[in-house]
Amino acid sequence: MKKATFYMLSLMITAAAISCGNKSKTGAATEETSAGVKTEQSAPKEKRLPFERGSYVEETNAMGIGLKKTVYFDKWGDWTATETKSEIAITDTYTSKTDKLEIVKGNTHWDLDLIKKTGTTYERSVPTGGMAAAIGASIGGKVMEGTEIKELGEENYLGYNCKKTQVKYAKMEMDATILAYGNLTMKMEGKMGKMDISTKIISIDLSDPPASIFEVPADVEITKN
Repeated sequence: MKKATFYMLSLMITAAAISCGNKSKTGAATEETSAGVKTEQSAPKEKRLPFERGSYVEETNAMGIGLKKTVYFDKWGDWTATETKSEIAITDTYTSKTDKLEIVKGNTHWDLDLIKKTGTTYERSVPTGGMAAAIGASIGGKVMEGTEIKELGEENYLGYNCKKTQVKYAKMEMDATILAYGNLTMKMEGKMGKMDISTKIISIDLSDPPASIFEVPADVEITKN
């Protein structure tokens, strides 16, 4: 429950930051300075991600709980496959394992449990800006009400000049600083009350992802919702 609550709140903050950042996005191709730092988003603002294809690894932490996931993407983010794997030692003799995959192609979603060999599929529109924007849209944009947004210029992160934004939401005692490259949140650090929350991309690989990652394995039983 705590982890799900943090995930929802972090997406709400990110949606606010992306909404602000999109107002000034140029849509120009990526350019590199003499130091090799990328200074512009490589996709027009209507694209879901600033890169055509590739993958990235993202770490999320809250209340001492850590979560790492790998996101593969193609077609500027219209196709994504989010892989979440973990092993947690519960006792000396028992380890809890997670191996889940969420595939999205346009508006079609598949949520798969690769250990249980089961999954569900459903249709849901994902607005430009990714899942964070979807959360904002699903609550009618109310996340913006009472939210203070302050642009703090740019900061280099992983070789990309990212827009730096501070987002405050007094009603939930939120205060977060966000680095975004186009529609992609590269890093977020902040607090919700006394709780520290953070999410950051730790690596980006722009080589072609494996085609098989976007396909449902034949041995997984799918239920339609």
